[in-house]
Amino acid sequence: MIKKIVIAAVVIAVVAAGAYSNMNRTPSAQTVQTEAVELRELTAKVSGSGQIRPFKEIDISSNVMGRIEKLAVQEGEEVVAGQFLLRIDPVRYLSAVEQVQASIGSAETSVMLAQQNLEYARQVLDRRQGLYEQDLLAEEAYLDALQTVRREERTVQLREGDLDRLRAQLKQSEHDLAQVLFTSPLDGVITKLNIEEGETAITGTMNNPGTVLLTIADLSFIEAEIEIDETDIVDVEVGQPAEVRIDAFPDLVFAAEVIEVGRSPISAVRSTSQAVNFKVVVRVLEQVPGARPGLSCTADVITATRGTAVAVPIQALILREVQLDADGEAVELDPVAELLAEIDGKSAADPDAMEEVEGAFVMRDGQARFVAIEVGIAGERHFEVLSGIEEGDEVVTGPFDIIRSLTSGDRIEKAGRAGQAGAKASASVNLTFQ
Repeated sequence: MIKKIVIAAVVIAVVAAGAYSNMNRTPSAQTVQTEAVELRELTAKVSGSGQIRPFKEIDISSNVMGRIEKLAVQEGEEVVAGQFLLRIDPVRYLSAVEQVQASIGSAETSVMLAQQNLEYARQVLDRRQGLYEQDLLAEEAYLDALQTVRREERTVQLREGDLDRLRAQLKQSEHDLAQVLFTSPLDGVITKLNIEEGETAITGTMNNPGTVLLTIADLSFIEAEIEIDETDIVDVEVGQPAEVRIDAFPDLVFAAEVIEVGRSPISAVRSTSQAVNFKVVVRVLEQVPGARPGLSCTADVITATRGTAVAVPIQALILREVQLDADGEAVELDPVAELLAEIDGKSAADPDAMEEVEGAFVMRDGQARFVAIEVGIAGERHFEVLSGIEEGDEVVTGPFDIIRSLTSGDRIEKAGRAGQAGAKASASVNLTFQ
């Protein structure tokens, strides 16, 4: 214990001597770069890359099988709604319609005959019923006439059922016949043509898709389908403005608007090394002549704006574990207390009061003062400051290696002062020699 007291006394004496020496000698200041805190207009953006897709795109497939008899369009051609595109050979389906029509004619005749037989059977029943009621006819003859009427009624029902079935079959055959003729369902451009005249169109099944004959896209307006990282997607909402840049038009920026925000990740399988992205669709609000589906693009979604905000440079912000006073500034530790704590194998700082905070060094009276900052939105080169720093404060922005080792209370000077002093001295010497 006595040894520690002696050592402490020696340390105090050394520190006191150093303090006395410092009173007569100004410590060297570190040269730093600074920037005045100003009111700025800030825009927070979230970026993503993806591809251009049409406002509306329709794949034309065939519901009937057959040879392409006539093809009237080419890939890249502009078409209007109702314009003739192609026709499948209709002979097979026209023949089916004619066959059903002939069967309907026969069925109608059968129905007519059955109705006549029914009418005759009812007349016979009426005569026999009168004789039977006068006891002039045996009961068996009356019952036989009654059974005949019932049988003819069922026959009429069956014939009418056959006729209804054939009429329904005719509708299906006429529908199939109508499917051999293809017209454009919208105004657009033929972006894909997957078949040639003379080839056979194949219909799809449950397990095998049919032939996509061609694709028509409405390019009057286009959309950009992009991917946004999971850390940024929470700030993206439908209706936010955006800016789209298409690689094929590097000098143009197109105004857009968010119309769709994915709620599920694009990748269903997530691993520890796999980034999770979400789909966002933005609609370009102006026409883009020459745009094609599949063009690469990037989009910046504007998530927030500030007309006038106290802004601090991004490079000035750092994370530090410090003890803060009531004003949010780092507490300077007593050097004597620090040395005594090191001798005792402890730290002079209160561990319960230490906390990791985000802040910046402010230049005050030639010294660096670490100030905790609450930040808002992030622009391209500045952060919005909600509290901690005010307009007019001068923050240290570099160099990075000095900021990393800087502590609150260190002496600093702005870069350029030494050079300015040297320039003034040189000018003075030149004037003297003149």
